Amino acid sequence: MRQPPILIVDDEEGIRTVLSISLIDSGYTVHSAPDVDSALDLFKANRHLIVITDIKMPGKTGIDLLREIKKSARKQK
Repeated sequence: MRQPPILIVDDEEGIRTVLSISLIDSGYTVHSAPDVDSALDLFKANRHLIVITDIKMPGKTGIDLLREIKKSARKQK
């Protein structure tokens, strides 16, 4: 069975890499972004069902990202 794609958002490349490798090894498709704006572009293109995000990042936070995703989901209904 094909697993849903997962979006990983973290400003630290090492964390994105380790999480991505682990999830890919478990059969998931993984997209990753270093910041909220990049993550939103990926989310709009792929509509991920699962988002793993760092909370504290320079500029916009993970909470900002989740709020934007929630707004986007409301518009889709």
